[in-house]
Amino acid sequence: MPDIGFNDNLEIAGRTFHIQTASSTGKGNIRCEIFENGRVLSTSEVDFERRSTIQKHSVDDRLKTFVESLHQEMMSEIELLFTIGDKIKNLGHAPSNSKIGLIFLQNNLIEDAISHFKLAIKNDPNYLDAYNNLGLTYIQIGESKKASQIFASAVKKGTNFTDLHNNYGLSLLIDGNYKEALASIQRALKINKRFKEAHYNLALLYLKSILSDKTGEVLPPPSIRKQRALEHLNLVKESKIKVFDRIFEKIVRHIETDEFEPTVKILEEYRTKVFPRDLSSLISTNFYLKFMYGGKGLDNQTIHRYEDRLKYALEENADYADIWNNLGVIHLIQCRNLFLQSLGEFRKALEINPDFEKAQKNKILVENDGKEFLILLRAILK
Repeated sequence: MPDIGFNDNLEIAGRTFHIQTASSTGKGNIRCEIFENGRVLSTSEVDFERRSTIQKHSVDDRLKTFVESLHQEMMSEIELLFTIGDKIKNLGHAPSNSKIGLIFLQNNLIEDAISHFKLAIKNDPNYLDAYNNLGLTYIQIGESKKASQIFASAVKKGTNFTDLHNNYGLSLLIDGNYKEALASIQRALKINKRFKEAHYNLALLYLKSILSDKTGEVLPPPSIRKQRALEHLNLVKESKIKVFDRIFEKIVRHIETDEFEPTVKILEEYRTKVFPRDLSSLISTNFYLKFMYGGKGLDNQTIHRYEDRLKYALEENADYADIWNNLGVIHLIQCRNLFLQSLGEFRKALEINPDFEKAQKNKILVENDGKEFLILLRAILK
C-alpha cells in the first residue's frame, strides 16, 4: 500500500503556516507536522491498523480518508486557535488569556504564548496562574533569570500556591542559587508534603550542588545531601510514575557510587518527561476554550475524544488531582449536552402532540429547574 500525504499552506493574520500530513505504512502511523518559516512548530503521530480481512482497495480508501480528515482537522485547529485568541484579547478575562497562552505554548508558538500570559497579568495582577505559566515558559526557552523575576513578583503576594514556590526554586536552582532555591522548594513541600515534583527538584538540587559546593559552606555536607537526595527520590518512586520507574534503579546506582554528574544529567533530561505539563491541564484547557469561545458546540465524538485522553493520562499518573478534576468537568459538560438533548426531545413530543400533559410538565420542569445546573456549569468553567 503506497503512503498517502497532504500539504497545504494556511494564511493567518499575515503569517504563513505549512501543514504536512502523511502516512507511513512501515511504521504504521500517520504523522502531522506544522511549520512556520521553515521551522517545525509541532509534530503529532496517530497509529493506524491494517486489517487483513478487508480487501486492499478498501484499506487504501479508508486510510486516505483518515489521513485527509486528520490533515483538515489540524488546519482547522490552528485556524481556530488564532480565532479564539483574537476573541479573548479584548475580553479582559485573565483566566482565558492564560489558558489560550498554554495552547499557543503547546504548539511551540512561544511569542504568542508570552503575549497572552502578559496580557492575563495586565488584566488581573493577582491571577497567579499567569505568572506561573509565564515563568515556566521562560524556563523552557532558557531564560531562567527572567523566570525568577516573574516567580519572585508572584510569591511576594503571600501565596500558598505550591507550584509557584516549587517553580521559583527550580529557576533559582538552574542559576546555581542553591540556598534560596532550597528555601523556596521547601516552602512548597511545607504547603503540600506529597508534592512529588518538589521532591524530585529537591533531589536534583542536593546532587547538583555537590558538583560545585563540596565543602558544605552553603548547604549540609555532601554525604548528608547524598542521603537526602535518595530519600526524596524514594518518595517520588512511591507515585509509580512509569517514566521515572524506568530510570530509578540506574539513578540509585550512580548515587551510591558517587557518580553525581551523570545522575544530574539524567534528572535534568527526564524532569519534563516525568512531570509533563500537558498531563494535568492542556487537554481540558483546549476543551474549555473550544467550549466557551469556539463558536460551535462540541459534538459527542469530540467530547468522548477528550474524555479518552484524560482517562489515558490517568493510567500513566493516577495520583494527579488536576486530571481527576478535569475529568469531572468533562462529565458535567456531557450532562449539560444530554440535558439540552432531553429538552429538545420534550419539545419535539409537544410538536407532535400539543396536548401531551406529561411532556408539557417535563419540559417546564427542565426549563425552570435546569437553569440552576447551567448556572453551576458556567460558574465552574469561569
